[in-house]
Amino acid sequence: MSAPLRNAYVEKTATTERSCYICMKMTVKVLTAKDGGDFFYVCASHLSDPGFAQGEGYPSVPTPEALAAVAAIRKKKAEAEKKKQEETTAAKTSTDDSQKSAASKFGSAVFSGLGTIASATASSVSSFINDEEAKQARIQEQEYQKRLAEAKKKPAYWVLDQKIFFLRQNEVKKKAAKKGATETLNGLSFPRVPKDI
Repeated sequence: MSAPLRNAYVEKTATTERSCYICMKMTVKVLTAKDGGDFFYVCASHLSDPGFAQGEGYPSVPTPEALAAVAAIRKKKAEAEKKKQEETTAAKTSTDDSQKSAASKFGSAVFSGLGTIASATASSVSSFINDEEAKQARIQEQEYQKRLAEAKKKPAYWVLDQKIFFLRQNEVKKKAAKKGATETLNGLSFPRVPKDI
């Protein structure tokens, strides 16, 4: 005999419509037992009815701290890649600098007085980076709220009301008994009719 049926059903969407187990309306929502022993079609209206089934085990939602940690790791990776690129470009420019003539070196010395302009540009870039960080924080907050709302919508599994679950258990037992009876009948071998007479 198979293992007893557990009162834990997962909601799935089928490709074909069939009638609801309760009201006979056509639906594509299917509740399947977690252990695979049972399935039945059910309307979305019945799933929202607490007298039919209650959602349990809502999926975990990442906390803001976890999202911040993931963002920090991504930022460190991006900085490491950027630093690696800068090192490779610096190596290329150092080889280019050794190939420059003396006249070009003199011209670059004249333009080195542009340091004050470069520092002003750097401060505007840092303010842009801070704006970019604020934008990333807003995006992370929106993602967190979206995941939180999505997790509240659909539970991990449904627990049926005791009476409904009792009906499902009886139906599964009847199917198992019918299957056992057909296997028994197919296994019987009746004697053949004699052909010699």
